[in-house]
Amino acid sequence: MKRLWGVAFLLLWAVFCRPKGAECSVVVAGPPEWLADAIRGSIIAVMNEMPSYELKDQERLLAMVSERIFEGYRVNALRIAGKDDVFIELIPVKADSWEADVTFPKLYPPCDEWFRLDASGMKEEILSLLQGVPVEALRWADEVFLKEVRNIASSRLPGWEPHVMVSKKDECYVVELSFTASQDLVLAIDAHVFSRSLPSFWQYDMREKLLESLSPFIGIPVGWAAKHERDVERVVNERLKDTRLSGTARIEVESQFVSSKIAKANVNVESKRYTLNVWGAAYAGTEDKSTELGLHFGRKAQPLHSWDIELYGEAVMLLDDGDTEERLGFRWSPYKNFWLGAERELEEDKTWYRLWIEGGLKAFYAWWRHSDEHENNAALGYRFTEHLSLELYIDERDDDEVSIRAVGNF
Repeated sequence: MKRLWGVAFLLLWAVFCRPKGAECSVVVAGPPEWLADAIRGSIIAVMNEMPSYELKDQERLLAMVSERIFEGYRVNALRIAGKDDVFIELIPVKADSWEADVTFPKLYPPCDEWFRLDASGMKEEILSLLQGVPVEALRWADEVFLKEVRNIASSRLPGWEPHVMVSKKDECYVVELSFTASQDLVLAIDAHVFSRSLPSFWQYDMREKLLESLSPFIGIPVGWAAKHERDVERVVNERLKDTRLSGTARIEVESQFVSSKIAKANVNVESKRYTLNVWGAAYAGTEDKSTELGLHFGRKAQPLHSWDIELYGEAVMLLDDGDTEERLGFRWSPYKNFWLGAERELEEDKTWYRLWIEGGLKAFYAWWRHSDEHENNAALGYRFTEHLSLELYIDERDDDEVSIRAVGNF
C-alpha cells in the first residue's frame, strides 16, 4: 500500500509538471465538456507516467489520483482497457446551487445601455457552464473557467477584461462577474465637420455639438468602439439634427466614425433647402488680380427623388480695384456631387454654361464655365481643410490665363 501511495505522489507530480509523451485516448463522462477537456488533459499526463502494473492496479491508482486532483468529484466508473484506452465517469460529491451577478462598469450614456445590451444573456451562459459543477472544482479549474468566461465575453464585449469572484449566499454560490477596460483605449477623437452648402461659422457650432456628442466614447476600449461604430454614427447624426438650423434648412447629416486610439469622426452636413457660401481668394502668378471676396446664395428644391435643383445668385468683388461681377443662375444635380447649370452675368449681359464636380474634405474638386462668347473659366482644386483649398485657376479673359488661387471659406 505504501508503494501505491508513493507511486500516486509521483503521478500527481506528473499531472502538474505535464511531461510530454504520446497521448492516449481518454473518455471523460459526467462533467460538462469545458471541464471534461481539462480533466482529460490531466489524465493523459497521468497515463503517460503510469508504471506497467496490471490493469486492475492501474485503475486503482488512477482512481486514487483522480479523487485527489479533481476535488469535488468522485469516481463512479473507471475502465482501463490498455495504456491508450481509458474511460472514466466522475460525479459530484455534492450538488451545489449557482447564481450569477454581473456588475457593469460606470459609463456615460449611451455606452451604459450598449454595455447592458451586449452583456444580456451572459448570466444564463455562465450558469449553463456551472450546471452540476461542485464549487470545489473551481479551485483546480479556475483558469479553465475564466478562459470560458473570456470566450463568452470576447465576442459580446471586445476590449473588456472579465473578472470572476465566487462567494456564498445562503445555501448557494454566486459567481460575481465584473469588467475593466483593457489596453488600447480611445484616447482622443479627431473630429471634422464639412459642408458645401453651409458657411464656416455655422460649421463651428456644428463642430462644438459634434465634440459634445463624442465625449462619452473617450476612454472606452478600441475593440468595443469598433463594434459600435455604426451606433456612434447614429448618435452623431441624431444630435446634429437636433438644432434649430436643421428644421429651417432641412439639414442632412452623414457621419463616419473609425475607431482607434486616436479615433476619427468625419461629418458631412448639407442643407437640402439653402446654399450659403462666403469666400476670400488670393491669386499668385498673375498681375490681372490679387484678391477677391465672393458670396453665393441659393434656394434648393427636389422635384424628384435624388434630383436637386438650385436657383442662385453670386457676387464677386475684386479688392484690387473694387470691380464687381454679379450672376444669376440655375443648376441641376443629376448624380451625387455633379452639377450642371447656366448662369447670366448681369453687367456684361453674358451667358455661361457651367459644370461642377464637388469633392469632399481632403479631396479634389473642379468646376468649369464656358460662355456664349467661347471664353473658358475653370479651376482644379484640392481641399486641405474645412476652410482652405488650393486651385489651379484658368481664366481666358485675363492676360495671364493660368494662375494659382488659394481659397478660404468663411
